[in-house]
Amino acid sequence: MERNGRQEESIITMVELQKKNKHRFNIYLNEEFAFAVHEDIMIKHHLFKGTSIDSARIIDILQEEEQHSAYLASLRYLGRGPRSEKEVRRKLKEKGYDGESADKAVDKLKQQQYIDDHAFAKQWADHRVHFGRKGRNFVRQELASKGLGKDEISQAMQGIDEEAEYEGALTLGSKKWRSVSGTELDKKRKTMAYLLRRGYVQGVVNRVIRQVSEETLEDSTFEL
Repeated sequence: MERNGRQEESIITMVELQKKNKHRFNIYLNEEFAFAVHEDIMIKHHLFKGTSIDSARIIDILQEEEQHSAYLASLRYLGRGPRSEKEVRRKLKEKGYDGESADKAVDKLKQQQYIDDHAFAKQWADHRVHFGRKGRNFVRQELASKGLGKDEISQAMQGIDEEAEYEGALTLGSKKWRSVSGTELDKKRKTMAYLLRRGYVQGVVNRVIRQVSEETLEDSTFEL
């Protein structure tokens, strides 16, 4: 409210700690509840009892509060596991934060290296190959779905340990081969299709098929 061209100021008459959130405070102006802020915003803007505050400053504080809230929500999301920038932005949008608040939060997180798409892509690819036993084609599709760019995906693919990828494919291929019935041709066809669905490239699949076929032949020869 303005009076004679000047912003009318209100007085903070009470600052109340919220019962369900020990980091948020209710701010009362002229004996009435006005808004709530995180303790970081309260301290930064000196929102203490007796402080005078005008409507323009309140607007600025509430905008900063929204941006700070988006930042904290992003940290909680990242705390559950590494995320790409696109995943963080998607989560913030789902929670109702506006574009400016999301931009501010993401920029701060990138400066602090909590968001690093290059590092995330490499970490994700390594984990999926070593522990998820997925081939590079599958990993590439996953990274694309997470919003990673061509450069990040390309670097992640180049960093994949080819021997680890093969060992994972061999473990899966051997197990599949033993579980499949039928002729050797049936076993080859079904095992090959299975590995291709797991995202392994044709070269890796062919190498696995040769290996399990040779092992089967050696076992048959030994039995004779």
